[in-house]
Amino acid sequence: MRYFKEFEVRWSDLDANRHLGNSSFINFMSHTRMAYLIEMGFDHKTLAKNEVGPVVFYEHMYYFKEVFPGKPIRVSLDVMGMSEDGMFFEFHHNF
Repeated sequence: MRYFKEFEVRWSDLDANRHLGNSSFINFMSHTRMAYLIEMGFDHKTLAKNEVGPVVFYEHMYYFKEVFPGKPIRVSLDVMGMSEDGMFFEFHHNF
């Protein structure tokens, strides 16, 4: 299943070279994951009630193109796998 979230690139998302900074990529991926989980019924209230929450164990990126301000970016989320007990997920993102 592929999920998409669109964002406006803000001034605070840019680095000194005026393109998307490394930490902004991470933040957009995190926001996309949480938006997906909320749409699947795992909102903050439900997570708190069940005393669970998403934890990132491993994250890495490959940069294929620069992102500049002036037009929205679209971040995809693909669910690549899940453990049998549903405790672990693997997500892939593309910009």
